[in-house]
Amino acid sequence: MNIRRILFATGEVVPNNGQGYFPNDIKQLYNVPAQLDGTGQTIGILEFSNGYNLRDATQFWNAHNIPTPSVTFVSVDGTRNDGGVRPSDEEATLDLQWAGAMAPAAHIIVYEANGGQTYGEFAAAVTRSLTYILNDTQHHPSVLSISYGDAETSFPSSDIQKWDELIRQLDLKGITVCVSSGDDGAYGLHNPNGPRVKHADAPASVPHAVAVGGTSLQPDGSESAWTYNGPQNGGASGGGFSSIFPLPSAQSGITGTTVNGTSVTPSGRGIPDIACNADPATGYQIIFQSQPAVVGGTSVSSPVFAAIIALANQNRAAQNKTPLSGVGQALYAQNALSSYNDITTGNNSFDGVEGYAATTGWDACTGLGSFDAAKLINYLATL
Repeated sequence: MNIRRILFATGEVVPNNGQGYFPNDIKQLYNVPAQLDGTGQTIGILEFSNGYNLRDATQFWNAHNIPTPSVTFVSVDGTRNDGGVRPSDEEATLDLQWAGAMAPAAHIIVYEANGGQTYGEFAAAVTRSLTYILNDTQHHPSVLSISYGDAETSFPSSDIQKWDELIRQLDLKGITVCVSSGDDGAYGLHNPNGPRVKHADAPASVPHAVAVGGTSLQPDGSESAWTYNGPQNGGASGGGFSSIFPLPSAQSGITGTTVNGTSVTPSGRGIPDIACNADPATGYQIIFQSQPAVVGGTSVSSPVFAAIIALANQNRAAQNKTPLSGVGQALYAQNALSSYNDITTGNNSFDGVEGYAATTGWDACTGLGSFDAAKLINYLATL
């Protein structure tokens, strides 16, 4: 069950005359170092009942003069790659194409599992997959991207706590786990008929993951929170506070989030940690079933940021340093703050639930903000 929506945008507001951002646009706007390409790194992408067509990916990479990355399909439980034939396969398609675009020399492992038909089956699939990757002695990813999830209330808290323990163990092994913060704003539920209260998404809310939220990035480099603006880009950056996990020590100083102009005291683990472009109105190009399409959502933000972590690990390897661990905590250090583009406009209200406003410093719709990749990579080299 794919429980992360992929949103599409049409119209002349989309960059490149409606074609969406190209890889070089994102690299330039986020100052990605040209000398880094992911050499020596492995990026894991976790998919649930979503397949991909490698011909689509190769067509996309070729169109943008990107060397074709090495891609390996790994079935966690016998689930096959269906070849990208169903509409829901846009998820795996965009994950693969954009991780490869940002770090083309990295080896990409697509871990596939059966997501089931219920939230309980999906929760079991997440546990099964994280356990498999933790014990994978063959492929050795140094970063993992997960673009799936839903409100914490959709899953037993025991499952979510189990995910955090598994992600903690992965992190200790030098595998940074990046997770989309959600596309349903502060509401956080895919079910449009749920209670009109705020929800934080899981597994993004687990303290040992890096939760990646969404912004709206303009071609001039200006940026705001991904805010609901009607059906065309009918979503908003997921963000809020966990009802399961307390505020981590790394977030002890976060104070800059408001609702309707009133300061909110953090009540639990806050998400997201960081953000980048996700608004479908400033969306990303992909190739799906041989045709170009424009996509958005934090489903794209997560593999893009995961690729940045791969570049950071490449940079660390050149300095004889081990892969990163503890990134989620390290992002909040004082020395890291100059690496971010603070987002101070927009909000993540959605589906009748008043959300959080973007404001100076950390907030519960864009986290610490978006990133200057070169500065962030240089900072991560000091850890």
